[in-house]
Amino acid sequence: MLDPSRIEDLRSLEKCREIASEILRYGVGELEIIKIIDILSLELENTQLMRDIQSVLKNDIELKNEQVNKIEI
Repeated sequence: MLDPSRIEDLRSLEKCREIASEILRYGVGELEIIKIIDILSLELENTQLMRDIQSVLKNDIELKNEQVNKIEI
């Protein structure tokens, strides 16, 4: 992880914040943000972290589908 107490990392943290702000300026909604996280997670070199993120997203989708099915019944 980036460490804000290190000067080298501060530049990277600033870049990350700028990228996030730019994405939000597009007016993306929550589902689009989740899809962006999904796509970016596939680019990670740390495959365990990628799997963890994918698992969380999959569980969230399954939970929402279950809630929709309960409402329809």
